[in-house]
Amino acid sequence: MKKLLLTFGLVATIASCSSPLDKKFNEETAAEDIEALKSELDTIELEILAGTMIRLKLQDKKLEEMTYKEILKDGKKWKSEQEEIEAEQNALAEKAAKEEADRIKRLSEAVMVSCFDKGFKKFDYEEFITYKFVIKNKSHKEIRAIKGAITFTNLFDEKIKSLSFVYDQPIEAGEEIFWNASTDYNQFMDDDQALKNKSLKDLKVVWEPEKIIFVDGTTLE
Repeated sequence: MKKLLLTFGLVATIASCSSPLDKKFNEETAAEDIEALKSELDTIELEILAGTMIRLKLQDKKLEEMTYKEILKDGKKWKSEQEEIEAEQNALAEKAAKEEADRIKRLSEAVMVSCFDKGFKKFDYEEFITYKFVIKNKSHKEIRAIKGAITFTNLFDEKIKSLSFVYDQPIEAGEEIFWNASTDYNQFMDDDQALKNKSLKDLKVVWEPEKIIFVDGTTLE
């Protein structure tokens, strides 16, 4: 009986070590080993194993000292860590995007800028794209100055050109004012050509407020 138990234990030990996963990496037999592992690993695990071997090789790790099981374990650990980092990055990006959206909403609730006309003119040897803006102070306080950007896009929301927008004249609470502005036209700039040649009805005008200074010295940004 004792001999039988010893024999059974030996067989069990041999069987447990017969898995290709327990074999140490060998570059010469790697292709055959991976083929043998297909019966034990699913597609994702095989991809992790292959990717980990490449990564560790690039990191100058001695793969010959590791079994395929150890390589796979390292790969799963690394994948889990990367997923945690990615999740943290996504959460951070979502938080930043929400804060930015809230900021723009808060500023837009105080002042709104819209372009209602766009044209083109020549003066001497210079050329200009002209704009007519309407600015509305939607707040309950007098505005001293506003800063932001006006972005023109096509109807598919693809950016054509963005203009820095600064207006530094007082605007009473609830008041609407009209302002004429212009920018230099450069015929060799694609964005200038596209903006000049498109009718305003074929454009979208996006107001992106950055900062508002009120007459009482307070700011909103």
